[in-house]
Amino acid sequence: MRILFNHNISGAADLIDLMRRAQPGLHVIATHERRDTPIALAADRLLPEPAETRLMSPDAYADWLLQVALAEGAELVLPYRRREELAGFRDRFSARGVRLLTASDSNTIRFLEEKPSLLARMEAAGVPVTPFRRFEGADEYGCLRAEGSLFPDHPGQLCVKPASGIYGAGFRIIQDELPAMALLSDLSALELPDIAFRALLGALPQPEPMMLMPFLEGPERSVDFSCHEGRLLGTVTRIKAGTSQLLLHDPYGEELAQLVAQTFRLTGILNLQTIEDTAGTQRLMEVNTRASGGIGMTGLTDVNLPALLLDSIVGVRSDLPARVTGEVQAGRRELFWAV
Repeated sequence: MRILFNHNISGAADLIDLMRRAQPGLHVIATHERRDTPIALAADRLLPEPAETRLMSPDAYADWLLQVALAEGAELVLPYRRREELAGFRDRFSARGVRLLTASDSNTIRFLEEKPSLLARMEAAGVPVTPFRRFEGADEYGCLRAEGSLFPDHPGQLCVKPASGIYGAGFRIIQDELPAMALLSDLSALELPDIAFRALLGALPQPEPMMLMPFLEGPERSVDFSCHEGRLLGTVTRIKAGTSQLLLHDPYGEELAQLVAQTFRLTGILNLQTIEDTAGTQRLMEVNTRASGGIGMTGLTDVNLPALLLDSIVGVRSDLPARVTGEVQAGRRELFWAV
């Protein structure tokens, strides 16, 4: 099989490696803006994805990617960049004999990536979610804070994050009061005094949708899962613990992944995240319509999520989702190579 990846996060290199474990003859082509991407170590062929493709219309970008796929003989295209837009062109690719694999249609992907909409929908379905209040800009934030105790069931510090985004970009823990004699060096990079956050919001030229939430300090779980047309193929749960992560099978993580995959009829190597409150209840934080940056860690278990997807595409699948046996403590190290 010949697979094409467009511009992607570095974790795609791990995705490719895991696919090759199951299919050593796999031929992978990747396009990328930077030649120093780690994906270059895993792909058979790395092609430039010119910066000007960012400025292309959705139609023009879809045509550009399709032409690359045809020129390289790719049978399957796994997009990351502009995947929401590309989902609307799956029929165009199919008409030329190329399968464009996205998590779902454009509207569903957009819905899932907007955390407030997703959490409201899942809460209505009976799923515990992280409580939140949506706001835009300094004025709306100020009005929310003026209401007093916003989350009486979850007292303590508050935090904020954008309504959509990756890698926790924009996440901050709000400090209403600083300790006496506190120094700037005493604060972590994630902590921000309330007065500074208000000033920052006021200085931004354009407000963005954000979420104000209680800061829950319980264990955070990242559930990587493979699914095909709404059918769950397997899960690996990672519990984040300092600089390492514990990989195992979590029945609730599987149940939640099953519900999400089935509800939205999803396809791909995807991810969801939960966090425990003080009562020990796992609360859904988000669903990602892409593979997580930590997908490579799942390769330390006996469940190969990308392999399950490739098998399912050609009709090979088990009656039950694959489950990790045992537990694995995973660490991380840097990798260096000559470009």
